[in-house]
Amino acid sequence: MQVLRPQSTADTLRLLADGGEDTKIIAGGTALMLMMRNGLVMPERLVSLDRLSELDRVTVEPGSVRLGALVSLRSIERSAELAAVLPTLTAAVGLVANHRIRRRATIGGCVSEADYASDPPAVLTTLGCEVHVVGIGSQRWIPLSEFLLDYYQTALQPGELVTEVRIPRPSPTARTTYLKYISRSAEDRPCVGVAAHVDLDSSGRCTDVRVAVAGATATPFTVAAATEACRGAKPDKTAWDEVAAAYSATISPIGDARGSASYRKHVTGELVRRALQTASTGTENGAFRL
Repeated sequence: MQVLRPQSTADTLRLLADGGEDTKIIAGGTALMLMMRNGLVMPERLVSLDRLSELDRVTVEPGSVRLGALVSLRSIERSAELAAVLPTLTAAVGLVANHRIRRRATIGGCVSEADYASDPPAVLTTLGCEVHVVGIGSQRWIPLSEFLLDYYQTALQPGELVTEVRIPRPSPTARTTYLKYISRSAEDRPCVGVAAHVDLDSSGRCTDVRVAVAGATATPFTVAAATEACRGAKPDKTAWDEVAAAYSATISPIGDARGSASYRKHVTGELVRRALQTASTGTENGAFRL
């Protein structure tokens, strides 16, 4: 096996174009190394991104936050600057695995792996995250909701590379929360996780409601019709019960060692209700492990 260490994004793209299907990108390696150890993939060439310092940058702009693909989850978790702008994201990232994994894992690798039982994608979905993808002679921004296609499948085309993610800065009046329910004491992966975003106008009525469910389906699960119906409504138990019921009735969850499909349907409804209640009545944004 060859390990190639390009010095720039342009060099990386050339190596990907020349290498074909037997070439894999490695950043933190927290997912790829496990796959290789279990014989799921055995690439002939690894393209390491460890020398691409331009992808390890955090930029806080007036309207958005941009995270380079190589920014580690630990850096996001510990950033006071990011905590002031995206507190729920920094808190949710802190619930991923353990500090050793978070020191190695990168935000670009997190979205590119498309792991259904990962916490950050649900939070990023409710925040309106976009993914920047480049290829030789091309570049595009893809909403995360369209970038994640299926279990471990993304919209990346052969020869393309994720270079950064962009997150719009939430409204000053918006409140977000992430609830992570773990059904097995020996695991850190969620049975179900729910990210909720609620924004209210000056009269206390909903102007924007978003909910994404992690750990139960191939990609973060949303029911746009249910959340859009809340616009103009009071953020009370009646409204949240209706959204929770819609999510519980609509979701078709996976069944695995962390919970059966029927169990996940029940938990989804309960967590959606709790997350919306927490987001709409809480004075602080955050993430909580249940």
